[in-house]
Amino acid sequence: MIKRELPPLIAIAVILLGLSIATLLLPDREFSPNENRVLQQAPALTKERVFSGKFTAEAEKYESDQIALRDVWMGTASWFQRLAGKQDIGGVYLGRDGYFFARLTENEFNQKQYEKNLQLVAMFFDDNKDVDCRILLVPSPSTVLSDLLPANAPMYDAASRHDQLAQTVGEDRVIDVRGALSALDQPYYRTDHHWTTEGAQSAYGVWCDATGHTRRSMPLTPATDSFRGTLYSKVLLPDSARDTISLAEGATVRSVDCGGTVTDSMYDRDKLSEKDKYAVFFGGNWPRVTIDTGVKNGKTLLVVKDSFANSFVPFLTEDYETIIMLDLRSYTDSVSDLIAGENVTDVLVLYEMSNFAADTNLFWLAF
Repeated sequence: MIKRELPPLIAIAVILLGLSIATLLLPDREFSPNENRVLQQAPALTKERVFSGKFTAEAEKYESDQIALRDVWMGTASWFQRLAGKQDIGGVYLGRDGYFFARLTENEFNQKQYEKNLQLVAMFFDDNKDVDCRILLVPSPSTVLSDLLPANAPMYDAASRHDQLAQTVGEDRVIDVRGALSALDQPYYRTDHHWTTEGAQSAYGVWCDATGHTRRSMPLTPATDSFRGTLYSKVLLPDSARDTISLAEGATVRSVDCGGTVTDSMYDRDKLSEKDKYAVFFGGNWPRVTIDTGVKNGKTLLVVKDSFANSFVPFLTEDYETIIMLDLRSYTDSVSDLIAGENVTDVLVLYEMSNFAADTNLFWLAF
């Protein structure tokens, strides 16, 4: 009996020893492209940190973050969990047709913050009655593609939140894109939380109808067919789907100022060679982006947004002379002063619904 058990034990010991030696010899990684986050570095050893427990906590996280072949082990663990029939891995539902969905149950939805944010937007709109103000909350992928969720997977009640949105902000100010997205074959990426460019384009059509603008057709050109997104990064399953990111090549501008860096394009194609390929739109998120479209009509649009707006805004470039995008997570100047100083004529608040419910920065609209 002992002889039969000995070889597996030796093999496990050798693997663990090899991993420990490799982890010690390899240089520490500062950032994980797959997980899109900064990794724990070696903690400082001081008496105060030891007694407070900080050193032990950071040492455990350091060991986990810096272990050799970390991504391989994470993917292997996810594979075994799926093999065992688990359909919720690390807060990600494994849906049908290769779709991954971020889990957000009714209890996890931040209802209190959602109501607060709706009130902040409503007051902001009321304070700017001379400006055409609209709000577009993009439905979560799991609510549009609910038929692809695992059976009986709990999710938050999105329909009641849309009703609450219209009641609080005013139905005439709400742009409801649920029907347009539901009609598409692929409104969202399969391994990322964002909508596809096709999804953004369909929402643009709804926006045109709601605001009285003329729909313009912009052909979409594939830019990459190897995109794996944020939800893939949480499970790292090796057979995860790869998606195509398309660009509205017909959308041209005179200049784009991203936090002081000025270019002549809304697309940063260098990002297509990196892990976060969705950053091809404007190079990622900036506190403020100012677009000079080259159109001369005296109209200025202010977009208060999350990253979903990055693939939506290119469709609006023929409708405004200037488009200003603000990310309130990092923009801290006066929004009211900006509206007055830039002669803003239109406002669009554009977030994905669960992002909107979790955002604690919309109070900046009051300043």
